[in-house]
Amino acid sequence: MNKINNSINKIENIVGAIALGILVILVFIAAALRYLGNPIVWSVDLAQLLFVWVVFLGADRALQTNNHIGVDFFVNFLPKKLKKIIYIIHYLIILVFLGGIIYYGFDLTIRNVSRNFNTLGISYSYATAGVPIGCLLMFRTIIYKFISNEIISSESE
Repeated sequence: MNKINNSINKIENIVGAIALGILVILVFIAAALRYLGNPIVWSVDLAQLLFVWVVFLGADRALQTNNHIGVDFFVNFLPKKLKKIIYIIHYLIILVFLGGIIYYGFDLTIRNVSRNFNTLGISYSYATAGVPIGCLLMFRTIIYKFISNEIISSESE
């Protein structure tokens, strides 16, 4: 299980890093060329497509490494046992929320199949698919944290 999880994380990190690199280079070049009066008309559509994927892959990466912003000031004053309960409830609420986004995200993706990017000529569903797939990856990360007792051990200390 750990080997599969690590492989998925590695692929996710590589894809996210490549997408972010392309996004940064694309936006920089597009801005420079627009300033010079020769804009790349398709750059906005491609940047939008990449941005959705970068955001959701990055959100899962932050979840994997416990780097999401959180307010734990009051929780830190609680006894260890109560702190564990709070974190378990916290992640269960996140799972429910992610489940809703996954459900409605796939619905949105299916509805966007016939809608195309103006300049790219590809379906807009390639962008909207980043939402449910990214949330599925986050759902998987939380389930893995529960299975490996990572939530209980790392969050509550």
